[in-house]
Amino acid sequence: MGKMDYNDMKDRLKLTNDLVFYLVYGAGTEASNAALTALLNVVLGREKDPIINVKVLNTVHKGFQPGDKCTVMDVKAESSQGENFDVEMQCGNLKFFGNRTLAYGAKMVNSSLAKGDDYDKMKKSIIISFIDDWMFPEIPELHTEFQLREKAWGFSLTDRLVIHFLELGKINDRKPPEEMTSLERFCTYLKYTGDDTKKDYVDKLFETGEEAIAMSERVYRDITEDESLQDLLRRQELAEHDNATRMMIMKTEAIKQGLEEGRQEGFEQGIEQGLEQGLEVGIAALIQDNLEDGKVREQIVDKLQRRFDLDQEKAEYYFDKYSK
Repeated sequence: MGKMDYNDMKDRLKLTNDLVFYLVYGAGTEASNAALTALLNVVLGREKDPIINVKVLNTVHKGFQPGDKCTVMDVKAESSQGENFDVEMQCGNLKFFGNRTLAYGAKMVNSSLAKGDDYDKMKKSIIISFIDDWMFPEIPELHTEFQLREKAWGFSLTDRLVIHFLELGKINDRKPPEEMTSLERFCTYLKYTGDDTKKDYVDKLFETGEEAIAMSERVYRDITEDESLQDLLRRQELAEHDNATRMMIMKTEAIKQGLEEGRQEGFEQGIEQGLEQGLEVGIAALIQDNLEDGKVREQIVDKLQRRFDLDQEKAEYYFDKYSK
């Protein structure tokens, strides 16, 4: 197997971006479905009972608008074996992510049984979340699986809901690909493909012939070469900038109004301080919005530099100050 192809957009359109992930695995095309099927089989360890094909229930559509907060980036699919899946890339705030995942799972289970059907007709619901971070620091393994089991005996109450987390932050990039499991290789590919500093390492992953990597790379390559999809991602970035700018203006104006209603003494000094505070409010808003949207430190620092004309040191200072 030859080496991977590279283009100028790969370093910007990484698979850890939730929208790129959605476009690769949720397009509903033959190639995208093959990539999703391979992903499911490697995560679930379905060598003996492989998923043959899947149908995506929320494919990318022409009316898709980046920046729309109502847009859900989870890939929702069902297999020919009657299983329901919710697959996503998550790189934002994890504070209540466990509760959010449970809510998603409950909704899936509730909708998996048609009205009037007996409970033995309930479909199996499986949630798979790739986390571009650490979620369970006390657990060394990157893959955790949660089921409904009796606490002392481990007896399963039901297998109708299973939740998987894949923590990409636990990947050891010093480990040779040939010493990795299939799942480790795939997760490492998700983490580092598009990273200009990891090209040689990703080439070695690709050369292992891992099916999930090969199928994913086929779709990912097409996306990074598709000018219309590149434009879609640029518009998503612009939408984030516009939203952050609106928040900054509103909060700055609120501060200015409060100062105008304050004491006249020290008015000019107060306005200067208020504008400075307003700028920091805007910076903080941009940081929090991007964290909620799953952006990582490097992406946010880059946006701060461009949006507020900051040098890298100052941008990193503000990120560390307001990302906690």
